[in-house]
Amino acid sequence: MPSYSTMDKLKLLKGYQDSEASLKVYADTHAVYDRTLKRWIKQFLLYDLAGIRQRKSNHRYSFKTKINAVKDYQAGLSRAQVLEKYEIRSFSQLNQWTIQYNKDELKPSRKLGRKVDFEEKKQIVQWVLDHGRDYQAAAKQFDVSYQRVYAWVRKYLQAGDWGALIDNRGKRKAPIAPAEMTELERLKAENEALRQKNHRMELEIAFAKKLNEIRNRGVKRPNDIKRFKN
Repeated sequence: MPSYSTMDKLKLLKGYQDSEASLKVYADTHAVYDRTLKRWIKQFLLYDLAGIRQRKSNHRYSFKTKINAVKDYQAGLSRAQVLEKYEIRSFSQLNQWTIQYNKDELKPSRKLGRKVDFEEKKQIVQWVLDHGRDYQAAAKQFDVSYQRVYAWVRKYLQAGDWGALIDNRGKRKAPIAPAEMTELERLKAENEALRQKNHRMELEIAFAKKLNEIRNRGVKRPNDIKRFKN
């Protein structure tokens, strides 16, 4: 399944609003599943722009964000306002946090393992090899998880090279930092960023206007996709 950015979704939905075609025909013409288009429309009608905002996979919300979002919602902000303010993907997520908060079950997530640099990884791996591959003892000795110790030893043994323990191998080269750009490159980058921002704002304003028109009709079913064009 292709991945659609927020801008992709906005353009497709705006195009559907302006077209005379049925949802099925429009979806087929633009190589998108009609059920996908329906889902985006429902998400937009229910949660405004927050409903179709692109999310990175495995997105994690901080404990502070969860608490503040729940408190704002209970203090009277609408669900759409809370979703937009904290960039939350769906109301069901906010609802889950609210239930957990009311039951005093909303707790900070378990801390991730501590940062281990390259030299310490080498030390840990060598310790494991010198002690009969006792991964459990190494985990206790160096205050890291069994899984991490095992993974480092396995990487080293498979590669036969300490370099296998270096982080960020195989990642794409970072973009040029602004400080390293020429004046012309910097101006071009700034202009392009401004152009994209303005274009996105224009689309969002158009959508907000359409959404207000839909809500003002007083239709009882807030997720009725037919309201998106009628």
